[in-house]
Amino acid sequence: SWVRRCVKETDTSVAGESPRQLAQEFGQIRVLRENLSRSVCHVSIALAPGESLSNDQWRDVAAAYLENMGFGNNQYVVVRHTDKDHQHIHLVINRISLDGNVTSESNDYRRQEKLMRQLERAYGLQKVAPSLDAERKALSRGELEHALRPGEASIRMRLQELVGKTIQHVKSLSSYTRILASQGVEVRLHQAKTGKISGISFALNGVSMKGSDLGKAFTWNSLQKQGLHHEQDG
Repeated sequence: SWVRRCVKETDTSVAGESPRQLAQEFGQIRVLRENLSRSVCHVSIALAPGESLSNDQWRDVAAAYLENMGFGNNQYVVVRHTDKDHQHIHLVINRISLDGNVTSESNDYRRQEKLMRQLERAYGLQKVAPSLDAERKALSRGELEHALRPGEASIRMRLQELVGKTIQHVKSLSSYTRILASQGVEVRLHQAKTGKISGISFALNGVSMKGSDLGKAFTWNSLQKQGLHHEQDG
């Protein structure tokens, strides 16, 4: 597969042959920092619909991201998913380096967006909206294994991607709900006794998750700050 060639042809330290083995390798480094609350970083890089890069170009993009974000001595796996109408890759990275240090995430959002603009210019790509990945909940071991399977993503990751992508383009709650419904996501609003909306959750394939389960960028308050508005609220 593209993923297996990517793993074998880069300088990655990951050598496992299955998602479970790869997750176990991440776990071997995890013990160096057992008290770290979030050891795995998940980043997705997507092109605008209709644009494309070759496998070699995607490898170069992944390598540039790892180097510029300070992950030069960290375990990682790059997965190219082809189950969408737009090309994208997922990078699953161990924040704990091979020497036991923790890669800093200070100003990572700013550094990431600067790098994305550079890559867009280098490959003649359209500018895409800023990513919300820095505010996504960390992956569990099982979700990590899912992420390492080409064309497959956990419910949490899938919801993070769909919800995050939709809020970038739609601000009306009715339209937001309708667009997500067309992609199989049910939006559920939670009301306080006063009648005001107090929270939001999302359901996909029979699995429901609160916005806070996806990460702080997906809570009702955060989505409102990003422009989502309930028409009844004026």
